[in-house]
This record gives sequence, C-alpha cells and structure tokens, in this order.
Amino acid sequence: MSISLQVPDATTLTPEQQFEQDIATVMQSALENHHAGNHADAEALYRAILDHKPDHADVLYNLAVLFIQTQRPDDAVPLFESVLGLRPDNGQYWVSYIDALARTNQTQAAWFAVEMAQQRGARGPAMDGLIERLSHPNGYAAAVLAEASQLARLAPKTVDGSADDASQSTAGKRGNPTPQDLNQFASLYNKGRHEEAIKLARVLVERYPHHVGAQRSLGLALYSHGRFVEAIEPLGRTVELEPADQHSRMLFASALQVHGDNVGAERQCRLVIARDPNHAEAHRVLGVSLSAMRRHAEAIEACERAIELAPKNGDMHGALGVVLMDDGQIARAEGTFRKALECNPIDFISHSNLLFCLTHRTDLTPVALFDEHREFDRRHGDPARRLWRAHENAKDPHKTLRVGLVSGDLFRHAVASFLEPVLALLAKDPGIEIHVYSTHAREDSTTQRLRGHAPRWNVVSGLSDDAFVEKVRADGIDILIDLSGHTGRNRLRAFARKPAPVQASWIGYPQTTGVSAIDYYFANRTPHFSPIDDQFVEKIAYLPAAAPFLPDANSPPVNLLPALHKGYVTFGSFNRVSKLRREVIALWARVLHAVPDSKMLMGAMPDDSAVAELGKWFAEEGIAADRLSLLKRSNVSVYLQQHHQVDLCLDTFPYAGGTTTLHALWMGVPTLTLLGDTMPGRAGGTLMSQVGLESFIARDADEFVAKGVAYASDLNALAALRTGMRERCSESARFRPDVIAASMSHALRHMWQRWCAGLPAESFDTELLAAAPAAANSAATTQG
Repeated sequence: MSISLQVPDATTLTPEQQFEQDIATVMQSALENHHAGNHADAEALYRAILDHKPDHADVLYNLAVLFIQTQRPDDAVPLFESVLGLRPDNGQYWVSYIDALARTNQTQAAWFAVEMAQQRGARGPAMDGLIERLSHPNGYAAAVLAEASQLARLAPKTVDGSADDASQSTAGKRGNPTPQDLNQFASLYNKGRHEEAIKLARVLVERYPHHVGAQRSLGLALYSHGRFVEAIEPLGRTVELEPADQHSRMLFASALQVHGDNVGAERQCRLVIARDPNHAEAHRVLGVSLSAMRRHAEAIEACERAIELAPKNGDMHGALGVVLMDDGQIARAEGTFRKALECNPIDFISHSNLLFCLTHRTDLTPVALFDEHREFDRRHGDPARRLWRAHENAKDPHKTLRVGLVSGDLFRHAVASFLEPVLALLAKDPGIEIHVYSTHAREDSTTQRLRGHAPRWNVVSGLSDDAFVEKVRADGIDILIDLSGHTGRNRLRAFARKPAPVQASWIGYPQTTGVSAIDYYFANRTPHFSPIDDQFVEKIAYLPAAAPFLPDANSPPVNLLPALHKGYVTFGSFNRVSKLRREVIALWARVLHAVPDSKMLMGAMPDDSAVAELGKWFAEEGIAADRLSLLKRSNVSVYLQQHHQVDLCLDTFPYAGGTTTLHALWMGVPTLTLLGDTMPGRAGGTLMSQVGLESFIARDADEFVAKGVAYASDLNALAALRTGMRERCSESARFRPDVIAASMSHALRHMWQRWCAGLPAESFDTELLAAAPAAANSAATTQG
C-alpha cells in the first residue's frame, strides 16, 4: 500500500495556509534583498512581516543581524532579546546577542549573557572567541596584530625555494669558496673560536649564497654557539641546496624545535626518517616535538623507537622521561630518568628532571626527597669545588650591587610573569645594577618587555659552563640568582663553580636545589606553619611573598556564585595533568560522594587520552560521567571565564597548585587545599594564608572532606567571600610588587653585607630586618 500526498492548490488553501504562504513569499524577497545588500528594502520587508507576525523568530533575528551590518547595534539588542525569549536554546542567537552587547559597550551584561548561554549548553569556538574579545575590550585586535608582527619579525624566513631580497642582490655573485676559505673556517670552528668562525661564514654566504658549504658552515657555527634562531635560515638553505644532507637537516629540525616551531621540526624529522628509518636522534627530536603539541601517544611511540635504536644512549631515555612527565605518568617517568642515569651517570639534565619528577610523588618523605637533592650535589657539585677561585669583588657594603638573574624562561611563561613586575621596580633601584643571563634562544613579546627593564641582557644558551662562569666573573656580579632550580635549561652546574660571591635561588623551583654553592633561597613568610629549613641546603630568606602575581589586565569580572542559580555546587580544578594522581582523584571523589548533588569541572585537559583516563579514574571511584565536565586546554580569557561555573576549587597534592590557585582567587574562587610537609605541598596553604583564608587549609584527608562538605552547605558564606575576593587579594602582599621589591632589595643588601663582613650565610626574615633598625632608633631616642 502506498500513501499519496496531495499538495492543495491556491483554490483549496485555508486562510491560515494562505497567510503562511504570503509570509513565506515576503520572507524570500526580504532574504534576496538582504543578501544583495539592499538593506533598506530588506528592512522594510522584515518590518512588514513583523507587523502581522511579531513573534516570527527568524525575521527578528535577521532584522537584528541587518542592524549590526548597518552599524546600528543599539537597535539590534532588543531584537536579539526578543528572539532569545522565543528560542532560548539556540546557540547562534546567544552568540549574536553577546556580540551586540559588546558592540554597545554593555560589558557586564555581556558577561552575564555568556554565563546564561553556557547554562543553555552554548559552547565552541564562537563562544570562546567572544570571551577573548570581552576580555580585551580596548584593542584586542590591535594587540593580536602587534603580537603577530612581533612574532613575524622574530620568526625564521620560510624555506620555500624562492630567494629573499638579500639573496637576490647577490645572485650574480657566482663561484665557490676556495679550499683555503673552508679550511680556515674549519680551523676556527675546531678551536672553539665560534665568533670568528661565524664572522667568516657570514662573509662566505654573502659571497657565495648558492654554495651549500658556505650555508652549512654558517648554520653549523651558529647552532654550535647556541644561536639556534639565527641558525634556522642557513640550515634551511643548506637542506634546500642538498636534500640528502641528513646531519644538517637534523640540526635544522632541532633548531626549529628549540625555537618553538614544532610543526616544522616534525616535518624535518619525518624527512630524515623517510631516508633513514633507523635514525635514533630523528625519532628523539620527533618525540619531543610531538609532546610539545600535546600528541603524547605519538610522542611516546617515537621516543620508545629511539630507545630501541639506541638503548645505551641516555639522551633517548631522558627524552622519553620528559614526555611521560608531560603526560602525567610520574612513576614511568621516574624509572626512565633513572635508566638515563644508568647509561650516563653524569647526565645532569636527566638528574635534574628526575628530581623535579620526585617532587610529585605522594609516598616520598621529606628526608628522602632532601637526600635525593643532596645526591645531585655529590655527583655534580663536589667535583666543581676544585675549580673555585677567590672573588675579586670589592668588599664595600654600600656599593651599587651587580645582581645577575639566570633563567631559561624569559618568554611567555609563569616565571617571567612573576619576575616582570619586580624586575621593573628593581631596575629603578639606585643601589642595584641588574644583569640578565638568558639560557634559552626562544624570545617573544614578553622577552622584549623584560629587555626594556634590563639593558644588560646576555643570551648565554650557547655558552659552555666554563665560558658562562668566566662571563659572570668578568661582569663583576656580586649576587647571582638562579630562577630555574631543577627545571628546564638550568645552569646549576655553573652555579656549583661559585662564579659569584653570593648566590641564591628564587621563583623557578619550590624545593632546595641541593647545590651547596648556593647560599640562599627566597621563600614566602609562613608564620602559620612549622619551619622547613632542614629541607634546604640553602639558608632561607623570608619575604612577605616570594613573588608577586599580577592578574591579567583583561580578566573577566567576578560573577555571582553559580550554585545559587544552578541549585548544586560545582567543584573545580585547573591544575596541569601531571599533578593529577590516582590518590588525588580518590580524595576528590570522597568529597563528591559526601556532597551527593555536586559536580566537578576540570580544565586544562591536554588531549582526549587525558580526558578518557581521568574519566576512568573517577568511574572507578564511583563517580558517574554525568557529574564531570572535562574541558580542553584553552586561551587565557576562556580559561579564566570557566571559573564562572565553579564554586570552590580542590587542590592537588603532594604538588599543590600555584598560578592556578592565584587565578582562581582573582576570579573569586577559593581553593580547598591539603597542607603538605614540603614546600611544593605547602604552596596552596601559603597562598590561602596570604589572603587571610586559613580556614580553607586542611591538615589531613578527613578534614579535607569535612571542609568540602561544610563549604558546600554554606552557600551564603561562599557567595559573600566571592563578592569581596578581589579587594581581599589587592590588600595582600602577593598582589603587591612594590612590597616584594622593597623586601627583595633589603634582603640583597643584607646578604651582601654579611659577605663583606666575612660572615657565613644565615636564614633571616626581611620583616625582622626592617624592625631591627626601627627598634635601635627607638632605643637611642629613649636613651637621649
């Protein structure tokens, strides 16, 4: 049996059908005029429809869009509000409405609309773009263009087979360099006279731009001298001229990877592997590049292939360890780093990485962790003692201090964000002369800002330890400060040589360096906690806050407590995945079970595999998937706005949150933290105490759960706290660079005066130092 469908002709239409057909005819004409740019005619037709059918959602929307296109956003806003009243679950309508609010400078209303849209399920790139735009109301586009221009200036030229202006101008200079030219270069290079070798190679490239030997010489000399960014162009030209040059292509890939061009590095590594599938170094660099792009499964496979090809090469094991750490596989990473040290016991990079890895273990006692750091000094510091030399610095306690800062993170990085506001103030201190030593070739707009505060800027990424030590001594540095600890690109082996009379560690690593040649460690004042000086080989210089935090100038506003309108509490976490251990998830699950209607939002998920793994862990703890929101890594504005959905953050352990906790505080969200017995484990407690929220510090797991239940049950208290959080933060030393810079200056002078007096390093608190002269003055006044 078939069913026939008869469409009625005009003579059989009901009045209602005729009306709808007329509306459709007018709508079609309106759309045609709209698409053709006949805005006045389209508007007239849309209004004609609305005169007869004022609740026509599509017409309301189209007319609002027309108003936006004709620069009339104020007229568009009420139309978008009307259409959302009709279709509140349409994500596109929300996006357009928020855009209109932004165009009319109704920023607060726009932020509120974002939150409402997200409650309706609106997600995706369009919404993320709006959040970014709302976070940069005064020139977001200009800022993006400026950054793009800066990156373009710093980036290597594309190797696409076409000649650039310089090569065009020399295209007529044919011929080849003489054997004497190349022999002279080889002699300079082999003797380590890199600057002279580079100068000669540049001359050869200028004279013979199409000669592969000239390009190769320049690329090799620059690469060997640590000038990786500059090496990219000649190395690219080399492999263009001679595609079979595997060695130059590997240097090219490595330089690209160091510069942050992981896509380019991957391409070059795969070209090497295509010619030689058993090229271990190509698989290693490929793995590191893939890991940087968050393609962890592929990265692990590439590094395991490198180990298979070169099982006794510690570098291959070390690279796999780094990839595993990035993927949160702490136990496997530790074993891999130890294997790297078996292959090469003096591999200080893998040894540093091992120590950083160990700070994430939940079962390692403070004593054991301290001993592991002391082993680093026994292996790498003790042999350096024979190289110590007397310092020739003038022992003048009142001299202008030459202070050297050593870091490999002087670009868009958390360390740079903490350093910059203090550096800007110390640079104006008449008693201090700042010298910066950058141990990484990477630079960006953050680097340029930092350079503006420190004209004595030195890129030392290509210097050997010997050369770096001589540089520091030649510069007459009085106090040399490490900003890396056991993180990437550190120069702790050089610090072990004691190039400066006074040495300290600051910001980069929340634990002892273990290096006995380093005298001091700058730490947060923590009067509420028991001292942990015995976990450091360095003496502790206590500041009101170890480093300042300046919130993003374009941070979204703080919203009302979401639980008040959602009807349930949302816990949150934005910590990196390497901090998320099974024990952490198990404790969080206890909180979720104890607050039955609650949910959990987690941001900064690197990839689908991390999402799947965490979902599995929660499921094994009895937490269903519908109680979880696992969000992918996003830009800063979107990440900050995600706090609009969170009532209370839960901290990780034994490595507590730092920057993420500060961001949460600024967005009005406190963090419930479990106090550990090491400095990394105390980070959350320190931050909460610095803003007067000691009640959010739990001493054990049971108290953590109990406090989670208590705060989830007192929404009024959380709501009040959220409203006043930014004022609370602004009054804290942690958010006051001026307070920290003044304390830092005072601490540096005290350290120097002790050295001038021949006194050993000692722990001290800058607050007590400041109080001592005041007390002395008061006593003198009384006696007078």
